[in-house]
Amino acid sequence: MTRTDFDDETLMAFADGELDEATSIELETALASDDALAARLAVFLDTRRTVADALKPLIDDEAPPRLAEAVARMVERAEGETGPDAQTGAPDNVVALHPQRRRPEPQRWFMQVAAGLVAVVAGVAGFAIGRSTDNGAPDANLNLAAALDSQASGRDVPLGTGTVLHVVSTFRDDHGELCREYQLNDRENSTLTIACRRGGEWLPRLALTSLQPADGYVPASSQETIDAYLASIHAGAPLSADEERAALSGDAENTTGENIGGQGE
Repeated sequence: MTRTDFDDETLMAFADGELDEATSIELETALASDDALAARLAVFLDTRRTVADALKPLIDDEAPPRLAEAVARMVERAEGETGPDAQTGAPDNVVALHPQRRRPEPQRWFMQVAAGLVAVVAGVAGFAIGRSTDNGAPDANLNLAAALDSQASGRDVPLGTGTVLHVVSTFRDDHGELCREYQLNDRENSTLTIACRRGGEWLPRLALTSLQPADGYVPASSQETIDAYLASIHAGAPLSADEERAALSGDAENTTGENIGGQGE
């Protein structure tokens, strides 16, 4: 029986190249047809490192051996499907259990993971570039930063140029940094973001952009990815209204969630 559930620890072990071969093969098989699982894996590739470090194993020769072997197996399968035997329909040592049904493309899960990582990179890079250039882009980001510094969760805040900010929640990560989950909507796109405040600036940790649905509904896969990321950083419970006001006031920026909860301000 093929295993269909993989916990966070298993995905993190695979991302680190530490998962045993048998379980890796099971996971690869599931990834071929499960987009949500692939999106979760993309998040865990970014769990214990910066975005640059998360991408590094995919582009240099220092990838963890087990992860490299897993990718190699997927490549072999992809090449096998386009080889002579696959074209003639007469493989040497393979029994076709479902001859009329094409197998899912083996590399599909890897493309899903790559897309997830690109979403993370795009969110981080876009915010950083906006803050560091002198053209018109910084204004929008400054408006966003000001709103994140002051607006209570649950509100819709117009930012101009047709963009609306909806702050979902405020919480602390496992390092005590203040973080906010929010959604930016315009006429074409909807972006879910997790950003944390450090040194007086909001630094995006995760950004997922999708086409704006007609009814404003957030795709389940996007929310699942957000939830998986929150679990991976051991996000604390959403702050209460009083705790949120104290945290956003600025003087509580470097305190822990427990300290915030104990303040009466």
